[in-house]
Amino acid sequence: MLLLTALPLAAERAILSHQAVDTVSVIDVETAKTLATVPVAAAPVGVAYDPLRHRIYSTHPEKGLITVIDSETYEKIGEIKTGGQPFGIVVDDSGKRQVFVTDWERDALLVINAESMLVVDLLAVGSKPAGIALDSKARRLYIANRESDSVTVLDADTPDQYAEVKTGKAPYAVAVSEDGQQVFVAGIQDDTLTVIETEEYTVKTTLKVGDKPYGVTTSQDNKHLLVANQGSNDVWLFDQQSLKEIARIKVGEMPESVSVSADSEHAYVTNWFSNDVSVIDLQQRKETSRWPVAEAPRSLGNFIAD
Repeated sequence: MLLLTALPLAAERAILSHQAVDTVSVIDVETAKTLATVPVAAAPVGVAYDPLRHRIYSTHPEKGLITVIDSETYEKIGEIKTGGQPFGIVVDDSGKRQVFVTDWERDALLVINAESMLVVDLLAVGSKPAGIALDSKARRLYIANRESDSVTVLDADTPDQYAEVKTGKAPYAVAVSEDGQQVFVAGIQDDTLTVIETEEYTVKTTLKVGDKPYGVTTSQDNKHLLVANQGSNDVWLFDQQSLKEIARIKVGEMPESVSVSADSEHAYVTNWFSNDVSVIDLQQRKETSRWPVAEAPRSLGNFIAD
């Protein structure tokens, strides 16, 4: 059963996948009120928001499918049967009818037509691809290959591969800066963040971060870089331009994913084991509140939507 409150649509919402209880919830970020709780297939992991078609997607690696939800009514539209193990997901916001999904089992990138909701292409990438990021302006896709310690760079419109860049050990999450000049890749087994320049796809530097970095993101104003460390239960905040560490912020237990608001003032962190979301004020550089949510929030990907 779909559970709704009487609240109107929020200016910004957090989309949370709850792996242990097979639901996707939507939270008003201003009030921390739950707008909807949608029952879905087993063990949702990745999430993505499609502003053009007003949809929410969640991936289900254990079931080989993707759930599609209407982002205005919160009704479940249907399921996309992909086979394999769909994991990370990103929507092409350029106006093209494309959704890109990493397939952990088949070492592939799936291309889905958003209108027909069918898989239209399957492209080879590295071993055990997890996180994915899209630079929609430069038309580049970045895929973190956990078992081959690399990032694959693909053209978003053709099957062309531009590069395979070596990273730290077991890369999981990947983010591209708003200006498209840098890509950041978290290595969970050697506690590193690989910084890649996109002009030549070369490694600019490797930063030491906290224990088991599972989440990485940047702010839209190109000022802040954030890394969520699952083993040390904190978020490390860096100056994105200088790459200097400026704060270590304690959050909940086993933080999984981190996203930043459109105004670049707040960051939100899903805490997988403490069943809550940490809210970080980026100016004050501290956690200012924590929302209790349903069990096991993961939300691999950018989970803040307008």
